[in-house]
Amino acid sequence: MNIVSREPAVDLTVQELVSSALSKFRAGDTISTRAAIDAIRRADPACEDSDDHLVELVVMTAIGRTMGVVFDHRSR
Repeated sequence: MNIVSREPAVDLTVQELVSSALSKFRAGDTISTRAAIDAIRRADPACEDSDDHLVELVVMTAIGRTMGVVFDHRSR
């Protein structure tokens, strides 16, 4: 009997999605919460996290990278 090894499907965690979305920016840049949420939703349309939770993760990640945050996600 031959056993075929199969690569597991790679599912990014929400934190990895946020990190990826912010990776395009540098320290000192200002991040739009609306743009970050849109980028996360485009990268993983199946993401079930709420916008508020995503904003929380964006803020924590941005602060850790010394980025500013503009809270414009509710002005749609």
